[in-house]
Amino acid sequence: MSIRLRLKAPWYIPLADVKDFGRLVCALERAPLPSFSLRFGNRDVFAVQLDVIDGRPVIYYAQTDKPGGHYLAYRISNGIEEVFSSDGVGNSTFVYSPLLHIEKLPPILAKSARVDKSKKAGYVPVKLKDLASLAKVAAYKTLYDEPPLPLFYFRDGSKSCLGATMSMNENDSLSYFYYTVIDGHELKEPFLRYSSQKAEQPTFATRLDDHGNIYLKVIRLAGDHPLVKIYD
Repeated sequence: MSIRLRLKAPWYIPLADVKDFGRLVCALERAPLPSFSLRFGNRDVFAVQLDVIDGRPVIYYAQTDKPGGHYLAYRISNGIEEVFSSDGVGNSTFVYSPLLHIEKLPPILAKSARVDKSKKAGYVPVKLKDLASLAKVAAYKTLYDEPPLPLFYFRDGSKSCLGATMSMNENDSLSYFYYTVIDGHELKEPFLRYSSQKAEQPTFATRLDDHGNIYLKVIRLAGDHPLVKIYD
């Protein structure tokens, strides 16, 4: 007897801009993630699903004014990022995410689920002491030649937070959000540089050419993270 799973409305989470989206699906990945090009909320957006929480897809998206093309091209060179849609993959200095053009979503996927933070957030938040602890969470997969976890940056009230999502194992029904509160200026650097060989705090960077370090991509959200309820 077959079991039909009930489809639930996704959580759609907006990113700061299309560069953050290109960095999310392409940067530091062994194989860039496939992206979707679609209309959402009367806007053209690029979108990607990264997780499923409480039976709901977690979809990150960025608005675009150029929704055409067959691929999303990404490159970082000399500290400058480039992201644009492309009809081909002819330039080997870029990495390319295939763009899947959605003509029409099923009604249940076309609307975003609402989150009431006063009741329950999607992730189980775990506050870490410092950036080094967070870097170790996000970088652990590199020990097995897998890409690191993305770091999500957002403001929650007066606090700036940086964190990564992770399940303890593939069969775990809970997903955790490991985060730390960072002080100082508004974060604009797209990467966090970390060394497992040196006893020093990680630093934010705009380049990837300092060899001997592990780099983690920082993805800026447009607002707070609706699935994370931080605590003091």
